[in-house]
Amino acid sequence: MKTIRWWQRLSVQITVPLLCAMLLVIAGLAYFMISAQQQAALRTAKLELGSSIVVVQGAFNRMYTSDRKIAIPELLSEIHVHPNVMNAALVDRFGGIVAAYEPNVLSGELSGFLAELDKDYLTEVANSTKTIVKYHPEHAHVIAVAPIIESTSIHQRAQRNLLVVEYRHEPNWYRFEPVPWQQLSLLLLLFLAVFYVLWWALRRWVARPADQLAHAVMEFGSHGQVTSTVLPTQLPNEFGVLARNIELALQERRAREATLRKLSAAVEQASESIMITDLKGEVEYVNPAFEKNTGYSAHEVVGKNPRFLASGRTPRQNYQALWQRLSEGETWQGELYNLRKDGVEFREWATISPLRDEQGKVTHYLASKLNITQRVEDEARIEHLAYYDKLTELPNRLSCNDYLTRMLQRLDEQTFAAVVLFDLDGIQRINDVRGFEFGDVILTTVAERIRTLGTIHRQGFVANLGGDLFAVVLDAEQQDAQVVLEDARAFAKQVLLAINETIVVRDEYVSISASAGIVICSGQVDSADAIIRHAETAVHTAKDAGGNQTAVYDASYSLELEKRYDIERELRRALTEGGLQLYLQPQVDRQQRLFGAEVLVRWQHHERGMISPADFIPVAEQTDLIVDLGKWIMQHAFEALAQLPEPLVLAINISPRQFRKYDFVSCVERLLADSGVDPHRLIFEVTENLLVEDVNDVVRKMLALQKLGIQFSIDDFGTGYSSLSYLRKLPLQEIKIDKSFVQAVDDDEQRAIVDSIFAIARHLNLRLVAEGVETQAQLDYLVKADPAVVLQGFYIAKPMPIDAFLARYFGAEKPLQ
Repeated sequence: MKTIRWWQRLSVQITVPLLCAMLLVIAGLAYFMISAQQQAALRTAKLELGSSIVVVQGAFNRMYTSDRKIAIPELLSEIHVHPNVMNAALVDRFGGIVAAYEPNVLSGELSGFLAELDKDYLTEVANSTKTIVKYHPEHAHVIAVAPIIESTSIHQRAQRNLLVVEYRHEPNWYRFEPVPWQQLSLLLLLFLAVFYVLWWALRRWVARPADQLAHAVMEFGSHGQVTSTVLPTQLPNEFGVLARNIELALQERRAREATLRKLSAAVEQASESIMITDLKGEVEYVNPAFEKNTGYSAHEVVGKNPRFLASGRTPRQNYQALWQRLSEGETWQGELYNLRKDGVEFREWATISPLRDEQGKVTHYLASKLNITQRVEDEARIEHLAYYDKLTELPNRLSCNDYLTRMLQRLDEQTFAAVVLFDLDGIQRINDVRGFEFGDVILTTVAERIRTLGTIHRQGFVANLGGDLFAVVLDAEQQDAQVVLEDARAFAKQVLLAINETIVVRDEYVSISASAGIVICSGQVDSADAIIRHAETAVHTAKDAGGNQTAVYDASYSLELEKRYDIERELRRALTEGGLQLYLQPQVDRQQRLFGAEVLVRWQHHERGMISPADFIPVAEQTDLIVDLGKWIMQHAFEALAQLPEPLVLAINISPRQFRKYDFVSCVERLLADSGVDPHRLIFEVTENLLVEDVNDVVRKMLALQKLGIQFSIDDFGTGYSSLSYLRKLPLQEIKIDKSFVQAVDDDEQRAIVDSIFAIARHLNLRLVAEGVETQAQLDYLVKADPAVVLQGFYIAKPMPIDAFLARYFGAEKPLQ
């Protein structure tokens, strides 16, 4: 901003005129005083001359009365004696000289002087009685003309002459009277004081406020703020009002500028591309986000039409709608396909609005564009994830439901289709042993095999319903249900054989099987959910039958599943609300001395009565409910053990699912600490199925529990997958012969198996427990084979509640606390 030069400052412009005014006043005062002196001198000269004329008139009258005219020159000479009298003469009314001081001068100065006198003027004075004194500045003299009446006698007519005196009066300053300096000094000081007060007031109330206002405005214009200048807002005059209004204006401007800065920062830092064009469509501004999103710099874009960004894929109707809305003065929103500078196409969601001036006239267009390329891809990915399994890339349950729903709309009561479900057997065990990544390789391999057979060979619809459950829809829409069923059976067999083929994972050969469930459907089926539910029921039936086989849905299966569901729901209630009871089945030696007991659980339902363990234990085994049930059994068994005398032991069955839990050891430690029982009196019975999984993890947990004092027994020995190599690795203390072998000792072949088990126990130095002893012959054979065998079975005693156990063997009832 242009600065104010020193001579342009208001203080200078006020001071200089005031100073000039002061000088003019001083000059005027001097002039006035000189003029006053001149006027006073002139008055004095006139007064002095007039007084002298009066005296001379009297002298002339006396001279005429006494007829002494001869003395007139003498009288005139006396007048001339005065230093300021230049000439004196007696003239007639016509200007003729009657008498003079120096007659020889009559033809000189006096005659010239008299010639200048107006004859009419002389006649006028002669006819009057007054003396007239006039100052003639052009000649620097005062002329006094006085009438002189000459009368010789009473009867003679009076003759009037005129006395003319020329009096020198030169207004020279050095001839003035002395000036009264004291008064003049006081007057000058007073004037200076008035001048200073006026100057101070003008500077204080005018110049300084104006200067402050000017500096404030210039500072704000240069720096956008006022920091070093204080506005005179306290003044009660117009400058104060102006200062307050300026301050308000500055505050408003600062607020607007702050808002503009925020808006500018928001635009500059916005993630959306911002573009402003004129009415012709030429770009005037783009923000950094535009440069980042398009790859074009601002100088490459400004002045161009945005159409150079178009990829050509934007529908024409989008542009038509855009210009239609803008021509109506409205905002348009829509999707545009554009190209980056590097040629990569991207999609934008554009909002284009007209910008108006104060009169409401459209002057520019503002475009805000959001790059939605990633969002569209994410939405497509999310939609894909919503309808496809992430691991196998097969359609998921939701897609399968949609497909089945559309298929049911096509089918009628006379048209049939088949749905085949495949559920892998034992995949959860593999995941627990080898990890989920290992299991995922198996799942993807199986999925590819099913996809190949289902879609390529049969042109069916293949889906993954979750985890290891696969569905294949064979919608040939045949009118013969039996043909559809046979075709589905053949397809299921083909898939099961393909699944059974060896899979190589991390250089390890893995064999896996699956169970298949078939459901035949027609237009009579209510929903897709019902089809899948029926197929799952058939799969469970195949699994219950041992797996690696196919089952066709039957309505009775649903009843069985409902029964299992009810058992599971009621069992959960029994664990929390009561209904479970702890039973003990005695274990004795060959002399019927009590060795210990096996802990069993019974369920006394409040409506159904006693529910067999064969009904609820398998249901619990299929879910984590067995873990909660096992914890309940251990807790109450530890409490029961506290009531039994030493050295009796309690044997507790541990489910493989419960044993595999990562916190199983810590859970046992907490229960032992809470009960305070001796761990050496506890035997955990585990099945051989536990050994086919992660043996290292099994051994680690068994060793940790053995350090506490807990013993281990292999339950149902001979029915599972155990081998001598596994038995040598495990910290076992006993082997428990399955009752199926004990009850078949009359058969020579079965007896040989029992003898082999006895030999293994002796070889490994393990205690042998025979369960299921129901006859004396069985007991005799077992005792003869191994006198140290521990016996358990109905022949010894049936399972009984703890109080009955205490009453039978210790003669007193001592119920659990």
